[in-house]
Amino acid sequence: MTQRLDYDLVHQAPEPLFLGELPTTYAQVPAPVVINVCSVYPAVAPPVRVLLSLPFLDVPDESMLPERAMIERFLAGVHVHARQGATYWHCHAGINRASFVSAAYLHLYRGVRVSEAIRTLRERRSPLVLCNPVFERALREWYGGPDEQEFEPFSMDRYLEEVRRHLALADIQERAIRE
Repeated sequence: MTQRLDYDLVHQAPEPLFLGELPTTYAQVPAPVVINVCSVYPAVAPPVRVLLSLPFLDVPDESMLPERAMIERFLAGVHVHARQGATYWHCHAGINRASFVSAAYLHLYRGVRVSEAIRTLRERRSPLVLCNPVFERALREWYGGPDEQEFEPFSMDRYLEEVRRHLALADIQERAIRE
């Protein structure tokens, strides 16, 4: 039995934007266009028609972050497809890298303030979104107004608490599926 893919609809208009984990196979994803920002590539299968990729690491080192110009060129290419239909954005867990690029996309192409994009992703995907402060800091510096610069980075205690909560919910869902 295939495990249920963990993803969420994080923005609806003008086209659906799904944010989620690395699928076992792209046949599981709910969109024909996939944006992959990790270096793992599951089997490509219908309904995926387009796979766009910009792999980078999820590490707390600013020097490892792709340059802003590179991110923006990548997102311009993504927009060609995202303005025409649903997209599925993923990294390994759909928490840091995919949230980083999707928040930038929401700001640049859907007119969402960066602080609002971050808040929305945390509400709809997970409170763990952008728990790597390098990503949130970059988004706020690059795209935020003066009132969007300050934020409280995740503490390790808060991170572990959210991970435990997430694992407990996954365990409950898995038991419900088996019953």
